Amino acid sequence: MKTIDTIFYYWNLYQLHRKGLQFSKAYQAKLYNWFPPFFEQDLWLPKFIEGRGLLKDKPKLKAGVFTICGPKWAVRLQPCDLKIFFARENLSFRKEWHDFMLNEPSIDLSIGFDDIRDNPKYIHIPFWITWALDPMETYESIKGKIEKWNLPVGKSYNNRKFCSFLCSHGDKGREMMFNDLSTIAKVDSCGRWMHNDDSLKKEYSDDKVRWLKNYRFNLTPENSNASGYVTEKLLEAIQGGCVPIYWGGSNKPEPNVFNQNAIIFFDMGKDNNDVLRLVSELNSDENKYMDFACQKRFVEGAEDVIWGYYESLEIKLKEIIANL
Repeated sequence: MKTIDTIFYYWNLYQLHRKGLQFSKAYQAKLYNWFPPFFEQDLWLPKFIEGRGLLKDKPKLKAGVFTICGPKWAVRLQPCDLKIFFARENLSFRKEWHDFMLNEPSIDLSIGFDDIRDNPKYIHIPFWITWALDPMETYESIKGKIEKWNLPVGKSYNNRKFCSFLCSHGDKGREMMFNDLSTIAKVDSCGRWMHNDDSLKKEYSDDKVRWLKNYRFNLTPENSNASGYVTEKLLEAIQGGCVPIYWGGSNKPEPNVFNQNAIIFFDMGKDNNDVLRLVSELNSDENKYMDFACQKRFVEGAEDVIWGYYESLEIKLKEIIANL
């Protein structure tokens, strides 16, 4: 039985390996240790490398982008000339991966959300950038998007329902958040967890941002709390013109990018009566809601910070590739 289980394990691993390669076949940098379902955003780094011509002078170089969906030994065994570890999860809860593979000699570059400054093999790139922004953004395109998202246009009180929520799995904190806000008005939940609404799929074909444009508020808890761990959820709420009710990133999500005053912060496990009073007040008063919702969502100079991530990544990759 043990032999059969072992054979099945390796066969399944091989099949997953093939699926990742197939999904990324159009790019020189291939995906390894990635499990389906795959999303277009998973190709962010291969598209970044390809679109910016970083491997144009080395067409035979074999590049691999690795994540945590597989054993570490599988990363070591892959015969790649360039190995990039791309952390897209909060690794503080995953002991095996907590070192971002910086202790693995075969890894050329590790990318993650943690602020690690003493290792030349590591670079900090926020998760939300790789999910919500295009890999081929320019400084001008980033600036244009921020200017657009900062405008009052797209924010409205009328013709919007109270609050949206999208979550595939829950925990006590999310349950508390959902239940607390439900005392004000119905919270529409279109995810698998606390599901009570089908409009996202039936009316908006799973287009989350279009769906969000029907709500004044959006419950925006991260999967877990860690400084710097800020996913696409916050930016999607902003794109939808919602007021985010947020938890995560130590409740200081990218303060050099996002205007913290335009976010309502929920504190898991603590008294949130002040939060509930504020949300109730905004929800019942159009003028107060619009004053809050129309605040600029990004701080001055946010485009410079975001573009700095793009520049740093390109420079770092060029340095590494030049020495291969």
